Amino acid sequence: MASPIEEIKSKLDLVDFLRGYLDLKPAGKNLKANCPFHKERTPSFMVSPDRQIWHCFGCNEGGDIFKFLMKYENLEFYEALQVLAEKAGVELRRISPADQREFGVLYDIARISAEFYRKNLEASEIARKYLEKRGLTVESIENFEIGFAGQSFEDLTLHLINAGFDVKDLTRSGMTIKSEKGKYFDRFRGRIMFPLWNAFGKPVGFSGRILPEYETEETAKYLNSPETPIFSKSKIIYGLIQAKEAIREAGFVLVVEGMMDVIASHQDGVKNTIGISGTALTLDQLKLLHRHTNKLVFNLDNDPAGKQATERSIDLALENDFEARVLDLGQLAAEKDLKIKDTADLVLLKSGILKELVGQSVSGMEYYCREFLKDGDIGDRKQGIRMALQKVRKIASAIEKDYWLKQISDRTGVREASLREEMEKPGMASGQSLKKVDTTTDLRDIKLSRRELISERLLGCFSGDDDSKNSVEKVKEFLPQKYLEVYYCLSEGRLPESEELTGLANLINLRSGLADDSAAEVSRAVEMEELCRNLEMEFWTEKRDHLKSLIQTAEEKEDAKIVEYIADFQNITARIEFLKNQKFLNNG
Repeated sequence: MASPIEEIKSKLDLVDFLRGYLDLKPAGKNLKANCPFHKERTPSFMVSPDRQIWHCFGCNEGGDIFKFLMKYENLEFYEALQVLAEKAGVELRRISPADQREFGVLYDIARISAEFYRKNLEASEIARKYLEKRGLTVESIENFEIGFAGQSFEDLTLHLINAGFDVKDLTRSGMTIKSEKGKYFDRFRGRIMFPLWNAFGKPVGFSGRILPEYETEETAKYLNSPETPIFSKSKIIYGLIQAKEAIREAGFVLVVEGMMDVIASHQDGVKNTIGISGTALTLDQLKLLHRHTNKLVFNLDNDPAGKQATERSIDLALENDFEARVLDLGQLAAEKDLKIKDTADLVLLKSGILKELVGQSVSGMEYYCREFLKDGDIGDRKQGIRMALQKVRKIASAIEKDYWLKQISDRTGVREASLREEMEKPGMASGQSLKKVDTTTDLRDIKLSRRELISERLLGCFSGDDDSKNSVEKVKEFLPQKYLEVYYCLSEGRLPESEELTGLANLINLRSGLADDSAAEVSRAVEMEELCRNLEMEFWTEKRDHLKSLIQTAEEKEDAKIVEYIADFQNITARIEFLKNQKFLNNG
């Protein structure tokens, strides 16, 4: 009986599936498109309908329908499995107990926990009064599925055990903690509970805000779920499920810090607001937002931590060609002599003010210029200019970069040429970018050895039949190790376990599919024979070159092994000459 994965692949065509994401164009036997995982002008994303695989020759990413969905939608395997199973009409009752235990049970625990917390809120007057005091409406509480964790040490744990869950899975989910004495108790107590959703609207974790009545010096104001197989804080955007339609309509997203800020913004009519949970924007979050917009307006907290997070977030946006703007709460508070810490404070101050101020936001670089380009002595000014130039260097767009160099020149009186020279000095390099993290090394930029190139072509000709297998078997000892491992996988009809080797296998498959059949006047068998001979010849050539250096070193040290080295050198040379003669005779 076929596995659910095999059944899904048999029912879903990769090409049809990818057409929902990419503009595919014919490319011989294959199809091509601009890669969605890195920026490019010339399409390098190739799809093989025959093999039902994809590969990008620009970033070296590749795989099957599962790998694409996981990467594009930022999903764990089990999540992708569920999505594709539903699309294919495949029942997952036959899913392996291991996979079900690893992922499925955690989703169930999160869902039932969210339901438990919502019922708790309905029964807790103290929690409801707190939310009312913070200005949250009943509609917002329902829309964001807010709940409450009571003061009991084990209410949720007992509820989940009674629902049939194993206590080991409860600890794995992070909802239950095991003490050193072996006692189990609830992670969250005395807190307003905010569910955190994945891209498909499923709860995967929680953030809990301690009620003021239970707050102490030792108590963290906010407590989050730990990292689990289904929850990673850096990949979660609070409120995106509720905001994505409004983001598309507005053409931009307002980025705030906390859950209360998000909810307050939505109540104030700015429903294209999301939260990044008290930290700077991450690469994973930026990738999620890129599906909806490339325009970001930051309105993070008016405190030192918020300012640092704003700077890191702007930098990340600039590096990846996003339009970044800033609503500067600090400047607003100073101008109006107001105590405003965050977006929630602003909304409580005056209804409708947020939408007005968003329209007055400034570009990220304008924000930096105001911060750094200030009057003072030459030393202070020089330092400020250098700081501004560091930010300019991060800008991905050459047009924008030139524009801001001119702006800095006009504002400081320093020539553009001098600014550019200063910007290119060592030590002014930009930081991490989405492009660098989101892609692996471009294979075209790697200087492959001749033996590796021959191995790649040889395995590209490998069809799996007896003749081609016999040919490769004769020379497999001459294959570089990673190509040998790929060969074993190809001959056994399976994918390698490691991502690196899977990428190499897909690349070999696709490159073989890209071969121009009209130019293939020589049969595949003849070509393989020639490649096998060249592979062995290149192997012995590398060995001989290595022996040359050993002989030279042995001569210098008067090492007795020189006799052995010379004998090996002569034997290898004779073998190379024999292979050359065979090539000559065959060609003749």
